[in-house]
Amino acid sequence: MRALIVSDVHSNLEAFQAVINDAEARGPVDEIWSLGDLIGYGPDPAAVMEILMGRPHQAVAGNHDLASVGKISLEDFNQYAYAANKWTSGQLSAEQTKFIEDQEIRLEFDEFTMVHGSPRDPVWEYVVSQRTALASFRHFDTFWCLLGHSHIPFICHSTSEEEVTFVEFPLDVELTLKTNRLIINPGSVGQPRDGDPRASFAVYDSDRSTIVHHRVEYDIRVTQDKMRAVNLPAPLVDRLSAGQ
Repeated sequence: MRALIVSDVHSNLEAFQAVINDAEARGPVDEIWSLGDLIGYGPDPAAVMEILMGRPHQAVAGNHDLASVGKISLEDFNQYAYAANKWTSGQLSAEQTKFIEDQEIRLEFDEFTMVHGSPRDPVWEYVVSQRTALASFRHFDTFWCLLGHSHIPFICHSTSEEEVTFVEFPLDVELTLKTNRLIINPGSVGQPRDGDPRASFAVYDSDRSTIVHHRVEYDIRVTQDKMRAVNLPAPLVDRLSAGQ
C-alpha cells in the first residue's frame, strides 16, 4: 500500500493536483493521508475538499479547518487568516462542512499517530523546538508520529528520554522506517514556509516500510490570480512566491 502524505494544502488546488499527479507518476496511490488544514488561506476550498472526499483517505482536522466551520473561534487568528477563514466558511457545502465537523483531531492506526499540531495539543501546538518535540514524544505510543502545522518539513529523532534531534527531511531519498521513534513533518502542499515555494509532500510504502520526501512545482500565478479575484488578503497572495 502506498499512501500520499499531505499537510497544509490550504485550499490550493493547483498545488494539490500537482502533488497528486507527481505521486501517481511514481506509482499507484492507494490512500491520501491528510494532516490537517486542508482549507483556509487559498481560493479553492470546495474543490480541494472534493478531491480528498472522493478518494480513500485518513484525515485529521487542523485549526483552519475547524475555524472555517465554526468549531473554534476566528478571534484566535491574525487578521489575514481571519479574513480568509471567514470567506472560506461561505464556500463550503453542507456535506463538506459536516465532513470537517466529523473529523477527529488525532488518529492512531498501525504504528502511526496522526495529528495536525502536536500529539500533546493536536490543534494548536507547533513542534518547532527541542522543548515541544521532547514533550511530544511523551504523548504518543506508536513508533511514528505524522504532523504538520509549521509548514516546514523535518524529521525528529528521539535520541534519549531527555534529548531529541531535528534533521532535514532529505529530498527524493528513500528512508527505511525501523522501530526507532520519529516525528515526521512532510511540509506544506499549499503554502510552504521554508523558503522553497514548491509543494512539499511525502509518500509512505507499507510493503517496503519506507517514506520519501518530494517537492513539485506548480503554477503559483494561477493560484495567486484566483486569490486576487476573490479579494483574499494581499500578504497571503504574495507569500506563495517566496515560500514564506
